[in-house]
Amino acid sequence: MTCMVDGIQAATGCTYGKLLMEKSGHGKLAFTLFKPGKGAVRVAIKPEFMDELPKFEFFKYRKAGKEPSEIPAAVTDEVVTWMFAQPDEALSIMERKPDFTFQPVKGSFNKAKCVKCGEYVFERYVCEKDGKPHCISCSGYAG
Repeated sequence: MTCMVDGIQAATGCTYGKLLMEKSGHGKLAFTLFKPGKGAVRVAIKPEFMDELPKFEFFKYRKAGKEPSEIPAAVTDEVVTWMFAQPDEALSIMERKPDFTFQPVKGSFNKAKCVKCGEYVFERYVCEKDGKPHCISCSGYAG
């Protein structure tokens, strides 16, 4: 999933740091691109495409916990070659989202010091516990 996010950031220029990207936490291989005045489109990897991937040895290595850099190049090349040979329509589903709205988080330098660890936390991440500011880690919030 994170490889896909890297690719989206590189291809679009949208990044978490610029607050142009937001993670939904749904765990899906999908994303929505939005441009004010132009609209939005949702892109999702087709299930049929995903269903083909387990036949490649590359994913056996990944399931065994191997990082891509630890997988033999010939094994990686096999799946990459196959993927690039697929027509665009085999990879993803794209649909316009005419009613999509996006409210980007307004950046702020307002912060508070966590009473437990002493580190500063930007205000939108501060958790109040017993009426005092805590960072998420020290608040006990499990998310």
